[in-house]
Amino acid sequence: MLILLDLDGTLIHDRAYRTAIDTATITYARQNNLPEYAPTDEDVFASHAHGYSNEWDLVAFLAGILHHVSVTDPMHRPDFQAWTRRTAAFTGLPNERARDALLQEVAPDLYPTIHRLLDNVTDVENAPTTRIFAEMILGSQLFVQHYGLPTALNTPSMLEALDEPLINDRSREIIRSHRSCIFTARPSLPPGHQPGKQGHKVDESPVHPPEAEIALRQLGLESLPMIALGHVQWLADMHQERVYDLTKPGPVQALAAFPAAAGVDEATSLRAAYALWKTGQIDGVYRTIADEHIYVLEDNAAGVRASHTAAVLLRESGITVTVHGLGISTAPVKRAALAPYCDALFDDVNDAVAYLGQLPGAGAPAPTPHSTMR
Repeated sequence: MLILLDLDGTLIHDRAYRTAIDTATITYARQNNLPEYAPTDEDVFASHAHGYSNEWDLVAFLAGILHHVSVTDPMHRPDFQAWTRRTAAFTGLPNERARDALLQEVAPDLYPTIHRLLDNVTDVENAPTTRIFAEMILGSQLFVQHYGLPTALNTPSMLEALDEPLINDRSREIIRSHRSCIFTARPSLPPGHQPGKQGHKVDESPVHPPEAEIALRQLGLESLPMIALGHVQWLADMHQERVYDLTKPGPVQALAAFPAAAGVDEATSLRAAYALWKTGQIDGVYRTIADEHIYVLEDNAAGVRASHTAAVLLRESGITVTVHGLGISTAPVKRAALAPYCDALFDDVNDAVAYLGQLPGAGAPAPTPHSTMR
């Protein structure tokens, strides 16, 4: 048995990211004398449904909208959901779709501002909302350490202050006793990179900061291997690919997480995943997981879908694995999205992990999950 574990919404209640969306948006508005409108939860849910799951994309988009309404209608709250729907008419990455939707509507004198906000949201030095958001999430001390940029906010880490582990001691024990891997789109350092050892120049710092590492520390799961966003960015940079094409719901991140859970080092797992996806070449590391049952704990259907697609690619190359999705959510919209890809749905992650703890072993029939609900 191998276990893949999502972080946000699955193992950890990620309150910091949601709070930071509002706080970064309002901070930017105040700095630029814009109307101070933050999104509602419904606005954020709608943005997720349209692909804006990365807060760097979303906060920059919100800021661009505020620039527009400051000129056109500053006394009325903008319809953020309508703006999000408009982006569906455009192609490209989420930040590119947001940029193009805004450029179609804003006055020409705002074009440079929109480009600065949204052309490159991963450029922490020059993308203004990303810089604000990154310092809030990491806290000023780690922000300076990681990026080598001066602090502007003098703030503690929202991740450390607001995020809440969802697993109990028994779940932690079960996870540690199995071959498991963290499988997340949360930003992270690349393979082999240690905080504080990159010098103090921005061009030497990884694009993605150690946010997943903070979560593992909070969870007490630092010993687990991880395939997170920084790992996939490392792979994408190596092959001049777009990181968004390699992360879930695409199969590459899952293809890397499978052998990583089995004990293969992260860099080797990533290279093998890319080779299989790009050329169909099967690496010997996949023989170590032949005939395995892989349990994927997720609150988002994208990760389970990615794992099923990865299993198909392996099967076409002669390696059989069986993926079992265990969906974890109380939200009806998420449960509806998870149901087609999952063996069972759970309200609580500890129930899902307890279910794993009862399994007799890979290849044996699984008992009926008592807290399911499909």
